[in-house]
Amino acid sequence: MKSPLRYPGGKSRAVKEIWKYIEPLEPKTLCSPFFGGGSLEIFCAQKGIKVHGYDNFRPLVDFWIWLLKDPKKLAKNVKTYHPLTPRKKFYDLQKEHVTIKDSFQRAVMFYVLNRTSFSGSTLSGGMASGGVDDNPRFTESSIKRINDFKIDNLNVKFASFEKSILKHPKDLLYLDPPYLIKNKLYGNRGDLHKNFKHDALAEILKKRKKWILSYNNSKEVRELYSDYHIEEPKWSYGMSKDKKSKEVLIFSSDIPIEHKQD
Repeated sequence: MKSPLRYPGGKSRAVKEIWKYIEPLEPKTLCSPFFGGGSLEIFCAQKGIKVHGYDNFRPLVDFWIWLLKDPKKLAKNVKTYHPLTPRKKFYDLQKEHVTIKDSFQRAVMFYVLNRTSFSGSTLSGGMASGGVDDNPRFTESSIKRINDFKIDNLNVKFASFEKSILKHPKDLLYLDPPYLIKNKLYGNRGDLHKNFKHDALAEILKKRKKWILSYNNSKEVRELYSDYHIEEPKWSYGMSKDKKSKEVLIFSSDIPIEHKQD
């Protein structure tokens, strides 16, 4: 079972690499304060780990809640938008989405926009092009993927990283926060990315144990976490597998690190 979402900074190609560091710890529970596309979290849940996912982006959380609660109903309603034509309809849905009060309808439209937007940017970018009906990633198979979705050991809730971390003082944390860069990839027109409190996250992590953090490889990130072990993993992005990761993995001081990279 894989994540049905396309998500900026998603870890679909990094899962097995990151798992090398998680597996030796033998965690029974994992807390993920930045659930996002959920690729690693789904993998861990399938390994028998109880995963508590959280995110501060309400439409994303609505999607996961309804996918876990009633995937067939979600798929049936998503299908009414397929194919999404003409292109103007995509931009109309983006505008309409922010006004919707019903959580189920937000979940439906989130998936439609996620699959039709460029690189899965959903509410923060334009519509993708090419393919059948100009919907290269919004296909019958992508709808079937949510219809058939079924997984145990996973729940997703709406919460800030501050609150979600406090709820799990003894559990292993896997954190994949927004990149510390200027781009606006997350949230509604990038608001969650632009306004993210990187310093606040670092201060919280300094006061606790048992965490693994993935971040973009930058001078600012390395300065924030200069007291911790930092690894430069090797994984690829893109269908051609020629785009190498520019990320780092950072570990709390209590986690023993062996050289896991091939």
